[in-house]
Amino acid sequence: MSDIVLSAGVRQNLLALQNTASQTNIVNQALATGKKVNSALDNPSSYFTSQSLSNRASDLGNLLDSIGQAVQTLNAADQGITSLTSLVQSAKSIATQAEQASKGTVNYTNVTGSVAIAADQSRIAAPTTVATGDSGATASVKGAYTINLTNLTNTPTGDTLQLTDGTTVTTFEYLTGTNTVANGDVGFTDAASLKADIAAAYAGATVSGTTSLTIQASAIQDYSTNYTASGSAALTALGGSTTATNGSVLTVSDGSHTSTFRYVSANSAAAQGTFTDAASLVLAINNGASSVSGDVTASAPSGSLILTAAKSVSLTVGGALGADYGVGTGAVTDNYNSTLAGLAGTLTVQVGSDTANTLTFGSGNGQIATATELTSALSGITDITGSINGSNYLNFAPESSAAVTVGGTSSVITGLGLAAGTTTPTSSVVTDNATRTSLQDQYNALLTQIDQLAGDSSYNGVNLLNGDNLKVTFNETGTSSLTIQGTTLNSTGLGLTAISGTGFQDNNTIDHTLTTLNTALDTLRTQASTFGSNLTTVQTRQDFTTNLISTLQTGSDNLVVADTNQEGASLLALQTRQQLSITALSLSSQADQAILKIL
Repeated sequence: MSDIVLSAGVRQNLLALQNTASQTNIVNQALATGKKVNSALDNPSSYFTSQSLSNRASDLGNLLDSIGQAVQTLNAADQGITSLTSLVQSAKSIATQAEQASKGTVNYTNVTGSVAIAADQSRIAAPTTVATGDSGATASVKGAYTINLTNLTNTPTGDTLQLTDGTTVTTFEYLTGTNTVANGDVGFTDAASLKADIAAAYAGATVSGTTSLTIQASAIQDYSTNYTASGSAALTALGGSTTATNGSVLTVSDGSHTSTFRYVSANSAAAQGTFTDAASLVLAINNGASSVSGDVTASAPSGSLILTAAKSVSLTVGGALGADYGVGTGAVTDNYNSTLAGLAGTLTVQVGSDTANTLTFGSGNGQIATATELTSALSGITDITGSINGSNYLNFAPESSAAVTVGGTSSVITGLGLAAGTTTPTSSVVTDNATRTSLQDQYNALLTQIDQLAGDSSYNGVNLLNGDNLKVTFNETGTSSLTIQGTTLNSTGLGLTAISGTGFQDNNTIDHTLTTLNTALDTLRTQASTFGSNLTTVQTRQDFTTNLISTLQTGSDNLVVADTNQEGASLLALQTRQQLSITALSLSSQADQAILKIL
């Protein structure tokens, strides 16, 4: 074949035809594979760049599966939180119904003082001392009895004179000559002997005069009693009574009785309605002979008169001395309580987190100084029952097991026998309320459902509501990721506990339960927001990765994928060129054949 010599024209046309055939093969391959670069031989740079882009897109495509699973895990957790929220709201509704139901009979340990509060009294306290009031007083003088014995000698022998001081009756018999007394009488012969006999018979009396005897008690024992005489007409006619002289008096009335107390001179012994100073005035008022002594008690601790009686007694003080002592003449009854009068300050009683109840003791307007005022103030307290109990102690009866805190002025707390600090009442259920018991059982059953639902909220082995964590990787190197922290949202994790015993019979337990339920709802809502934020992040990265894969694949295709329109046009052009080359080659061959014909 090497000996065959082709003409230049044939050889040139043959080479052109070969080139066209080669290019046609390339175009056919591009159209067949859809790629213009099928191997590194076609275009090393484009081939390897495309491979790199395709590999990354493939790796990211694999990550999309795990990202999609993370989305579903978060969706499962979100559905679990939604259902848990519904259960917690149902539990809250049950607790609310229980609190609204009638209470059974429940007793709670009381907070009780240890100092008995005295009963309120009617009381008058004179502002002026007795001594000061008596300084200008006029002493009362008891009436005297006078017997005129000037004509005693004209009195028949044996006549008698009967003399009494209101208690003791003595018969004195006039004697002459050898006469003797009879029947236990006391005999006398003249004025002197009668004077001696009277003085002996009435040791507390003073007998003065010679022929006209005046009998008067030297120590007044009973102002209302005067000496009186009776007996034989002749002797009785010799005497007569003298009216007593009334000085300054003090009258005391208890509403039913009135007693008069007379100021007497200092040398008189005070009792039975007379007095010389504060001490003897107290004795006179408290003496059993006083008609008001059964209701009224007198004292003068600092020299000033104080009258006290039961609250039902209306004390009235009158007389000139009443005004002198600064009391006046009207009814000046004053409520007084010996236990509370000396207290000054506050007592605070707080139930749980309620606003503290404050009681202010003292003598000012609106302050507490009597048991009546204390009872009235206690009636205004609504979250605990305050009263003065049967033993006269201040008592606070709780209405629930909420802690009771006692505070205030230490002297007031001590004066009432209380102890400062906090006490948690212990409940004792006497009779259950059936509705509350049933609702308590329903509540506890819901807690079981909460535990079960939280445990069932897993996806593909991951439970974000049971403390599991979820790590989501976003790139092929693992340098971009998100770790989603799980949480425990069963009843324990939500701070909810089963109610034991007779818990729902106590409103304080229900209130505490409602507080924990509200906190649990806040926890669920917060966690739902957190998971929602995490889901948004994961979905955003999922969309980003999807778009990035598309970008990488497009870039890779742009480097190696053939343009079928262009390749089709190229194939048509090459086919045309091939036809032209064959025609040219034929023409070249015909020239050579013409030479052969000549030969």
